[in-house]
Amino acid sequence: MRIFSNPDAKLKSKYGQYQIAILGNIVGVSAEGMADQGAIARYAQDMIEVIGSFKGTDWAFLGFLHGSAVLTKAGEEELQRSVEWRAQHGMALGALVIGDTTVQSLVTSQFQRIYRNAGLELGVFVSEQEAMQWPADKGFES
Repeated sequence: MRIFSNPDAKLKSKYGQYQIAILGNIVGVSAEGMADQGAIARYAQDMIEVIGSFKGTDWAFLGFLHGSAVLTKAGEEELQRSVEWRAQHGMALGALVIGDTTVQSLVTSQFQRIYRNAGLELGVFVSEQEAMQWPADKGFES
């Protein structure tokens, strides 16, 4: 994952099932495993701290999901609140790489529902290269 191996990226969090890094005006998250409400609540708190560095300017989300990266019902509800908060604080769009997930259709439907409910555009990709290019084409720099 280029964003995590780039020496200019600032690794912001590495808690258990996820890592968060910033490169340019893109926030990259690599996550794996099933996420319940507690895991998403910790992640959402880390994202609040990360987002503060953008000081209200637009930014893009780039997520890399691995393995059985499925949300429990409570985890999905918690992530919905987090994504809605992020949308109010500069998140303009999201790109999701699902190529390493074991249940692509379920993961896709969960995230599409969350982003649609938050009024945000979400691109779902199998390859990292396509996912990195999509925000770049929309003016976000990594």
